Amino acid sequence: MAVFARLPRSLKCRMTAVVVMLVLAATMTVAWVALVLAERDMKSVIGDQQYALLSSAAAQVDAQFTARRVLLASLADTVSEGDGASPAAMQAFVARHPVARGRFLNLHIYNRQGALLNTDGAGGGVTVLDPGQSARTWFERALAAGKPAVSPPFKSILTGRPAIMIVHPVLDGGRALMLLCGSIDLSSPSFTEQVAAQKPGKTGYTYMMTAKGVVLHHPNTTLLLKRVDERPGHSKATALALTGFEGWTETTGRDGVQAIYSFKRLRATDWIIGARFPVEEAFAPMIAMRHKAMLGAAAFAALAGLMAWVAVQWMLRPLWRLRGHIDDIRGGRADIGVLQRGRADEIGALSIAFHELMAEREAAQTAIRDSEALISSILERAPDAFVSCEATGIITKWNAAAERSFGWTREEAIGRDIAELIVPPALRGQHGAGMRAFADGHAGRLINSRVRVAALHKDGGEVPVELSLGALRHEGAYYATAFLHDVTERVAYERQIAASEKRLRTLADNLPVLISYLDHARTFQFLNATFLHWFGMDPVKMIGRHLVEGIGNTQYALAQPHLDRAYQGHNATYEHTARIDGGVHALETTFVPELGADGAVIGIYSLTHDTTRMKDIEQRLTQLARIDTLTGIANRRMFEEILQLAIVRAKRNRKPLALAYLDIDHFKAINDSRGHGAGDAVLKEFAARLTANVRASDTVARVAGDEFIIIFEQVAHVEEAARMALKIVEAVRRPFAVAGTDIAVTTSIGLALHNGEGESAAALVARADSALYAAKHGGRDGYAIAD
Repeated sequence: MAVFARLPRSLKCRMTAVVVMLVLAATMTVAWVALVLAERDMKSVIGDQQYALLSSAAAQVDAQFTARRVLLASLADTVSEGDGASPAAMQAFVARHPVARGRFLNLHIYNRQGALLNTDGAGGGVTVLDPGQSARTWFERALAAGKPAVSPPFKSILTGRPAIMIVHPVLDGGRALMLLCGSIDLSSPSFTEQVAAQKPGKTGYTYMMTAKGVVLHHPNTTLLLKRVDERPGHSKATALALTGFEGWTETTGRDGVQAIYSFKRLRATDWIIGARFPVEEAFAPMIAMRHKAMLGAAAFAALAGLMAWVAVQWMLRPLWRLRGHIDDIRGGRADIGVLQRGRADEIGALSIAFHELMAEREAAQTAIRDSEALISSILERAPDAFVSCEATGIITKWNAAAERSFGWTREEAIGRDIAELIVPPALRGQHGAGMRAFADGHAGRLINSRVRVAALHKDGGEVPVELSLGALRHEGAYYATAFLHDVTERVAYERQIAASEKRLRTLADNLPVLISYLDHARTFQFLNATFLHWFGMDPVKMIGRHLVEGIGNTQYALAQPHLDRAYQGHNATYEHTARIDGGVHALETTFVPELGADGAVIGIYSLTHDTTRMKDIEQRLTQLARIDTLTGIANRRMFEEILQLAIVRAKRNRKPLALAYLDIDHFKAINDSRGHGAGDAVLKEFAARLTANVRASDTVARVAGDEFIIIFEQVAHVEEAARMALKIVEAVRRPFAVAGTDIAVTTSIGLALHNGEGESAAALVARADSALYAAKHGGRDGYAIAD
């Protein structure tokens, strides 16, 4: 984009530049694609050719290696045990095989005595060498295995160059007597000339390494017998070859140079022959061809640019004529009809488009004038007073509603200062300051807002209005516009509402209940004065605060499930307690949801009553319904409740339960002879003695008249129940003091033990009642035990 910005702004120049760049880009793209395809094919040919040559060299190395192994094997068949006994014997053996001596760098015999006999170079002498501990270990393993082997590469003592040793066992009856060894100089031209002969190009080279990465042959002799991974850097191709790869690949070498690598493994041993051919040399002809193609593309683009300049000059002549027509229309020398030409090309379409645009512009101007007239008519008939004035305050617009609201006619108002006409004297200072700021270009806080003010009527009275101010800039001047809505009736209605709200607030503040309103965010929007009386909470300060801040976390946790139900649109009531005036009070809270027009909950009314007194009365009434009023002990209702629970406990704890049914002997005679007052005194004393002679876990109840029942829980056996019954009989025998005289009173008791899972409470009572009758028939003043 920066290149186009520097070009001349003439459309002709820009179009010519675009053509030149497009031609240049297309030509260079085509040339580049063709060269890339050619390079790819050429790369495949070079790689395949290099791999084929490397395979041929590998085959020849394999052949030489195999021939030496076969030769050494044939020599081993002719070696006798005496040939390895001494240097002289070995020298005689070597003399008998001069051909073999010429094919190996050295010949050696390693015998079972651990001696290494070595031929001494070309002189033919034989010496005894100490192979060293590591070499000796390797020879011993080869001797024990009894099979041909190839040693790891090592540095020859004679030549100082890399060498290997081929060993072949000399067998006698399947037992290896000694090892016949032949060493090969890996740098010998006779052995590596085929590898060196395959050097690719001038800067390429071939090399040979073991499968473990030890370099055997390389143009850089400092790398010989070293592992390829000892040098810093990373060669992806070499690492790939060590994993078993054969073939060719293109990658970056350790020195950062892109090259074609080829690898071939030898069949006779675990060696790898590799070749490296730098891409820069391999593709030098293609690179030169690429430069020539780019120069040719540039020349072709320059020629195309010249031709484009001439063609664009001729094609743009109608456009220049169109420009002349537009200048004539703007200068008033022609109308838009000159744009309607009969050309059927793009320039003709452009001329027609200009004609339509000019026609639309004229139509739009007409529409604007009609719209202005419509707006003026709307403002004139608006139900609210509309006033417009200049920045100086001079009125420019005054509609019919303004005439009705303020009493001034349009003719009287237009041209006068608005402050003198409708602004009360007390507000004219503020009005003047605002108009001056408006004239200086400052909008002020009332612009685009709605505010209630008092306006002045022609008769001198004040009219409450709702003022909406606006500001606009037209033709370099500022104008203020105002809509004034007469709110006299609304003000009266608002006063009525305020008075009603005050009455409701007074009523709510004096009710002995908590009344509040929560919005959808559960924040207080209303609280009555009872909150202050009960909890010391200022209702005014709580407005806008969350419910949990008012009632605390504990009370909020109790209220939350009921609040959730209320916010789902259902009434919810729950009971709880709170501390009021130092005491704990029982409260009942009801949540009533307020629904909006769409049925959604918009808030919650909360009403809380103090139910402490009512709860106390309920508890007292409940207690009275379960207590015998004469004796103060349990009545029949309470007895039946306790008996059901006692039977359940007896079953759960697996401990027996006993029931004693008893009455006062000859109680009717006491009532008849001494009166009902004395009878009541006897009943109360009888109940007191029963209560005093039972355990705390036992229950005494009066079920009717002079009939009583005792529930003995956790009775170990029948004998224990009998002892407790006898204790009661003896306690009752002591004289009763009634109205200053002693009365002899006795009792009869029927005992029954609960006999297990199948017996109901009614059946147990019936058995105890039967035992009571048995005690009476037995003479009274005693007890009987049910079967």
